[in-house]
Amino acid sequence: MKLKKKPKISVIIPVKPGRETKAVIEALSQVDYPPEFVEVFISYGFSPSRQRNEAVKIAKGEILFFLDNDSEIEKKAFKRVVATFSGRETPIKIPQTRGFSLLPHWLCDLIIKRFFSRAVYKGEIGAVGGPNIWWRQESFWASMSGIVLESFFAHYLMAARYRPIGLVHRATEKELILCNLAIKRDIFKKVGGFNETLYPNEENELLNRIKNAGYQLVYHPGILVFRPRRETFKELLNAFFHYGRGRMEQVRVEGPWYSFPFFFPLILLIYLLVLVLFHPWWAFLPILIYLMAGLGSALGFAQRRRKPYLAIFLPLLFLIVHLTYAFGLLWGLVTDLEKKKKIGKRKKIKVVKLKSFRESWNIT
Repeated sequence: MKLKKKPKISVIIPVKPGRETKAVIEALSQVDYPPEFVEVFISYGFSPSRQRNEAVKIAKGEILFFLDNDSEIEKKAFKRVVATFSGRETPIKIPQTRGFSLLPHWLCDLIIKRFFSRAVYKGEIGAVGGPNIWWRQESFWASMSGIVLESFFAHYLMAARYRPIGLVHRATEKELILCNLAIKRDIFKKVGGFNETLYPNEENELLNRIKNAGYQLVYHPGILVFRPRRETFKELLNAFFHYGRGRMEQVRVEGPWYSFPFFFPLILLIYLLVLVLFHPWWAFLPILIYLMAGLGSALGFAQRRRKPYLAIFLPLLFLIVHLTYAFGLLWGLVTDLEKKKKIGKRKKIKVVKLKSFRESWNIT
């Protein structure tokens, strides 16, 4: 479907009852896009996948834009989304492209070219997204959470979800994130919407279906939302545990072929357990290589942020979050997906249209 020059955009924000939405709405009201072409839905409930699906049923925009209630959108985001869908977006380069560790620049550039610079070929684009970043003052653990999420060593391709990397490029589900994601409404409905047994990872499974249907996924480093990081060590570990659980549940739905790199933490966990029982000197070589790679990434962050203690602290933190993710993968093997779906359907969803097309942003 060819978009109009100024397509209508339906913004969908799932919220738990009682949670605040003031910041996300205030940021939306400042976006550089005609307000008469934007409608906003707040979907209340306890099943985000179903909340989004219910809101889509009454949305009328050609583009669905999914935000979270703690995500503040950047002013030019909608214009860049529309331009990207229409094939009019000129490639832009964001300064934050290097810095995977203390690797030489030529090797960093090679990583970017290999993973984050795939050409956008001719063909219909189904989904467009960009990173969520944070720029305000933050606590120690929020800063550590940001580093882990932004680290290519710790988070692989998913680092692009948390900092701008590379150019506008053809993406996979690994680089796109649901708190900053635009999908054409007709394609969303064609592929069946979100799988309501999944949370998290509902967008990952949906994006794979969109890609398998023949549509492109595109990452734009300049489509930004601002979103705070995890504030405590417990929250960081809890997030990675649920990422692991969600990934394994996704594997159970669609098979393992999209997810082989995500099994590395599980292999690491099994290796360490075997090492306790079987430990000749050469058996320690893999863990030494792993720790040296983590140290290289840590030294890069220590140098850029001028905090020497990160060189000692981060390698251990990387190991802890990888193992936590592995335990989440194991937990995802035993969760009852059908029970989750039934519980989700029993819980009431309330969709509120906060702003209609043709209305201004004078929202009280």
